[in-house]
Amino acid sequence: MADEEYSNDNSDQKISKFNSTIAILYRIDNLWKDAHNHARSGEMMKWNFDLDRVWCELYDDVDEEQITKFNSFNDTIKENLKNGEKLYQAILSKELFLRLLQKKQGKGVAYQDSTAEYMD
Repeated sequence: MADEEYSNDNSDQKISKFNSTIAILYRIDNLWKDAHNHARSGEMMKWNFDLDRVWCELYDDVDEEQITKFNSFNDTIKENLKNGEKLYQAILSKELFLRLLQKKQGKGVAYQDSTAEYMD
C-alpha cells in the first residue's frame, strides 16, 4: 500500500501555482556579490566555490556540452592551484562562462527591445 502512494503514476500529480524563480534569482544575485567580493580580495578558492554554487543554481537547464565545459574549467583550476596567475585566469574564465550561461538561460540581464515599447 505504501508503494502505491509513491508510485510514478502522474495522473494525480499536483502542480504548484507558484515557482521558485524569484528565490533562485535572489540567490544567484547574492552569489554574484560574494564572488565579486572574493575575487576583489584575492580569495580565489572562495571565489571558485561561489561560482560552483552559481553552477548549481543554473544546473537544471544545462546540456551535456555545458557540463563538459564546466568540468574542463574545474580540471584547469585543479592543475593550476600553485600558479597564481593561471589559477586566476582559469577562475575568471569559469565566471565568464557562467555569466554567459545565465544570460542564455534567461536568468540574467534582459534587454528590452525598443520596438516593444513603441507597440505599447
